[in-house]
Amino acid sequence: MAVTLVTGAAGILGSECVRLLLERSGPDDRVLVLVRDRDPRSRLYAEGLIDRCIELRAELSDAERILAEYQPDAVLHLAAQTQVPTANHSPLSTFESNVAGTWRLLEACRLAARPPARVLVASSDKAYGAGPLPYREDQPLAATAPYDVSKAATDMIARSYASHFGMPVVVTRCANLYGPGDRHTERLVPHCCARLLQGQPPILRSTGRMTREWLFVEDAAEGTLALLDSAAHLSGRAFNLGGGETASVSEVTRALCALASGPQPVLADADPVGEIPHQALDTQAVQDAVGWRARTPLTLGLQKTWDWWKAQATRA
Repeated sequence: MAVTLVTGAAGILGSECVRLLLERSGPDDRVLVLVRDRDPRSRLYAEGLIDRCIELRAELSDAERILAEYQPDAVLHLAAQTQVPTANHSPLSTFESNVAGTWRLLEACRLAARPPARVLVASSDKAYGAGPLPYREDQPLAATAPYDVSKAATDMIARSYASHFGMPVVVTRCANLYGPGDRHTERLVPHCCARLLQGQPPILRSTGRMTREWLFVEDAAEGTLALLDSAAHLSGRAFNLGGGETASVSEVTRALCALASGPQPVLADADPVGEIPHQALDTQAVQDAVGWRARTPLTLGLQKTWDWWKAQATRA
């Protein structure tokens, strides 16, 4: 019997990882999902995934009790405050969620009577800051903005537990995630889809010239679980997960407008202060380590995402 604990299970990546874990689980396996806020719109609930899991309504400060009671074999730590504007306005709560939450969980794993055999901690490509492109795992983390710093700190703390305490911890640094299930309209793709469904133009908070590497959530979940499975022998390492395609904010927005046959976006006069202008990832390391690479082209991923939003609208 395998027991896997997933934090942040109601998020876009968490819900997809739970779905994949359930697909491959045996009859005696258990998936524990740590959920702070029960959002019925999350795929975890809307698609009935929660009915096949053990739901833990708790905080990361409860990690010691959870580890003692359920003794998970694997821990997938995805819980975080993920919104860059929120971090800019409320850095303290972001550091508390992202940094303190991580060390509390890792310390609980370290002190557990039966420590997990595999642990994965999600960092972000934002941890690199405005470093040279494409980002490589061996380059310094040069984050400066609050959200970026919170993920860099999370990243370093996780790898410290691996190197100093010998814990089987691996770190992921994902590119910009998008796909079905993401309703956070502060993020670009959900904002565009929500506005276009209303027949309204997307309103961007940038000039549209910033570029990102885009990663479809299904691909991200497959890569995440492949690394979790191999965490014991990859311990202490961080891996980039990217979709293999970069595109500007304007290009992504206009592609969605075309899919919706909707109005063109309204662009801002300047880019937000503190935002990284361009990002791209080298993913050779994860290909070499576990054979993973993204399979979903950006055009197909955006089509699937727009189709999901349309389907949600017809059910409302």
